[in-house]
Amino acid sequence: MALILALAIQALQMLVVLAAAPLLTGFIRKVKARTLGRKGPPLVQPYRDLLRLIRKEAVLAENASWLFRATPYLV
Repeated sequence: MALILALAIQALQMLVVLAAAPLLTGFIRKVKARTLGRKGPPLVQPYRDLLRLIRKEAVLAENASWLFRATPYLV
């Protein structure tokens, strides 16, 4: 039981770190812009960028081989 609890806590910590990483990027961009005398992007801009990238559909040629389609997932 202790092992399962420890793994669950580690998984939760990993999810928190992954969710907070774009926020840190947004904070760094905001600080850089402020030091240069600009307003800078909002803190949640990296989250918006990620959502936009997730919604994009893949563009593939009709005659693309299975290897060409599978390589991005393998890499």
